[in-house]
Amino acid sequence: MKSLSQPSAAYSLSTDAMVNEHASHKKVYYATRVSERPKIDGQLDDACWLAGNWGGGFIQQQPLQAAAPTQKTEICILYDNDNLYVAVKCYDNEPEKIRPILSRRDEFSGDIAGIAIDSYADKRTAFEFNVSAAGQKLDLMHLGSYEWDFNWDAVWDGKSSVQDSMWVAEMRIPFSQLRFAKADEQVWGMHIWRWIDRLQEEDQWKLIPVDAPAMVYLFGELRGIDGINPKRRLEFLPYANSKFSPNTDLKDKWSHGVGMDGKIGLTSDFTLDYTINPDFGQVEADPSVLTLSSYEVFYDEKRPFFLEGNNILDYSMGRDLLFYSRRIGHAPSYTPDYDASEALSMPENTSIISALKLTGKSKKGFSLGVVQSFTASENASIYGSTGKSRETIEPFSSYFVGRVKQDFNEGNTVLGGMMTSVIRNIEDDQLDFLPTSSVAGGLDFKHNWNKRKYYLGMKSFYSQVNGSEDAINQLQLASQHYFQRPDAGHLDYDATRTSLSGHGGEIQGGKRSGKFRATGSFSWRSPGVDLNDLGYMYQADFLEESVQLRYQVNKPKGILRDYWFRLTQLSAWSYGGEKNKQEIGSHAYLRFKNLWSLHYNLERDFGLYDTRELRGGPTLYKESTWDGELFVQSNSAKDLFVAFGSRFVWGDDLISERNINTFQVSWQLSDNFSVSSKTVYSTNTDFHQYAGRVSSTEDSPTRYIVGQIDQKTLESTLRVEYFLTPELSLQYYASPYASVGKYSRFRRVADGSSKNLDLRYVSLTGDLNNAKYTFSDGDQQYTLTNPDFNFQEFNSNLVARWEFRPGSTVYLVWNSSMSKNVRVYQPSVTESFGDIFGMNARHVFMLKFTYWFSL
Repeated sequence: MKSLSQPSAAYSLSTDAMVNEHASHKKVYYATRVSERPKIDGQLDDACWLAGNWGGGFIQQQPLQAAAPTQKTEICILYDNDNLYVAVKCYDNEPEKIRPILSRRDEFSGDIAGIAIDSYADKRTAFEFNVSAAGQKLDLMHLGSYEWDFNWDAVWDGKSSVQDSMWVAEMRIPFSQLRFAKADEQVWGMHIWRWIDRLQEEDQWKLIPVDAPAMVYLFGELRGIDGINPKRRLEFLPYANSKFSPNTDLKDKWSHGVGMDGKIGLTSDFTLDYTINPDFGQVEADPSVLTLSSYEVFYDEKRPFFLEGNNILDYSMGRDLLFYSRRIGHAPSYTPDYDASEALSMPENTSIISALKLTGKSKKGFSLGVVQSFTASENASIYGSTGKSRETIEPFSSYFVGRVKQDFNEGNTVLGGMMTSVIRNIEDDQLDFLPTSSVAGGLDFKHNWNKRKYYLGMKSFYSQVNGSEDAINQLQLASQHYFQRPDAGHLDYDATRTSLSGHGGEIQGGKRSGKFRATGSFSWRSPGVDLNDLGYMYQADFLEESVQLRYQVNKPKGILRDYWFRLTQLSAWSYGGEKNKQEIGSHAYLRFKNLWSLHYNLERDFGLYDTRELRGGPTLYKESTWDGELFVQSNSAKDLFVAFGSRFVWGDDLISERNINTFQVSWQLSDNFSVSSKTVYSTNTDFHQYAGRVSSTEDSPTRYIVGQIDQKTLESTLRVEYFLTPELSLQYYASPYASVGKYSRFRRVADGSSKNLDLRYVSLTGDLNNAKYTFSDGDQQYTLTNPDFNFQEFNSNLVARWEFRPGSTVYLVWNSSMSKNVRVYQPSVTESFGDIFGMNARHVFMLKFTYWFSL
């Protein structure tokens, strides 16, 4: 028998006996060796497919778990010395309702079928290859516990065709794209699935219950593959580009570049990725954000080299990361001073000279990730009446990241560690504010038991930053630390320090499967810990505990298809024991049988003592708030999809309130043409908004000023996508953004921690003249620059993309950007939004060619 089901470890986490029975059996499929390669065209008319073993036996995973599928599915798997061939016949008794929707690679749209392969046989990770009914490829890596890496892009073939009574997916997966150890016979975990979009139905060859705590450990098995050897890959992806910037400040409007990415298979398990003079010109622009808080805005990584394989290098704790790859190649740290008669020209980003990345995992469960990158010393040019001068704005720097993990007990226990290092070659006095070096390292541990129903995890880390007195002084005063806070007795500010160190971590655990789930965590950051040279740290100096209770039902009941409810609790303190906030929340999600869904959220925040609002000043008490949200989504399987909702935040001071209104629409005009947009209109009235710090004379104490801000923001994103084929597309992205703010009711902070408004603040009277306020406070006077604003920004990309062979692509890109921020209040945010398109734009046109080949 070529495909069979046999007893496996008992699965008992579901309350449905049929679900437990199907999940407890291990299905085995035996692949067939062939000598003739099939042509990958989605037709399955090659003779070799007749010699294969066609098997079925699929089971429904959702919405009716363990029930028979509404449609029949059959699979066949072949192989030769170099490739695995997979065919899936997706029968349909209503073929006119099959949804062959073309979309971007790695985007789930329409009907889909795919296979996931645990070639490491570690029961934690897997490589997944999917093809939509339209022939679009989707690939990803399973990381364990429902975590995935969609940035992993393999080089493989996949085609499909829609026929009279079915649609067909056909794939060729090179063994060079998988990682496995040498063996007489390969025994791999295998998962095959099918998605019927109009029914939102998932059918699986081997049932993986919806409430299972993880996926890969429940895979079936793929056997019968023998006589193949691991492939030591040599892959090359050289590129060449030309850019034209007609209205740039740079003297040369044209620029040209060449570089190369590549992979070297050092062993069957470990791969060395490298990049030389990388180009990220086709990367989509970051979304516009105007923040009124002191926290650094986090932006997602979008550069291909740093995205792929980044799962191994992950060391995250809540919002914080030990490795934040966007630190490599960031904008220059220093901007030279120049007067009105001069012009400044400087690069937008630091040049990456080269970068190496070693990643992989051995058969024995040892994972390794290493990144070494060098960035160039950058200079700015200042043009004046006497000629051109140059000034260094970023030093030559070295960035290193190392990550190791070891699996034990069939992947139920994982022990790991990580280290990062930054070294800067600072030779110019103006760059003395930068640290010369920093190092961070940590240990992590995770254990699962009772069939992964329960887990306990721990991460800890230590950091040390070294530099001049100026560099460490600025670090102590930075927003993530605020060592200068006058009412924080546990903080020790020292302007003569030349190093800063600290530690942090997180402990979490609980029950994460079944109808009732309960998890909890405790996190801490000491005052001196800092990760921001090569990581991302939202804030130091806190202790935080949280608890989450969840009740989840994954089968239809009445008018509902599935639903869940969640209760949360959180408490936070400073490292010195100061209370920061208490939070209690509830969240509900309901999906109806017509596939509409509803989100409801209600949260109460109280005991709010903000240690960050006054930017290094004393703690500021804020009245408690209610936070409620209702969000509705229509059936995403329809050609016209809409989503809308509102979030309201209101304070007990009866003044502060916030309203966020969201409307989203997506229209599938045809199988290959779609338009989507998301628009957000928000208003924000904050009675306690920081406006600035002042003093009447140089020797007078610093005073902190707050005001009431009335802010309105209108932002939108638009996407238009047209596909001639899965490989040839035209995509347009545009994001206009406008935000206007008016300050009033200025007050000086007297006793920031007082719950009594009359004791907390002293009202100020003042006049606005020449963009500055002059305030009278008893016998003292203060001057404050007008904090009102009108911020406008627009970013857009038009990209023509043609993947003319697997892994090889031609891009034609037009990028347009404009930005303006003036200290003048515009009462109408819609007028500000409309005025965006009258601003002068910076245009960049680029042609880029990449060609993939291997040896």
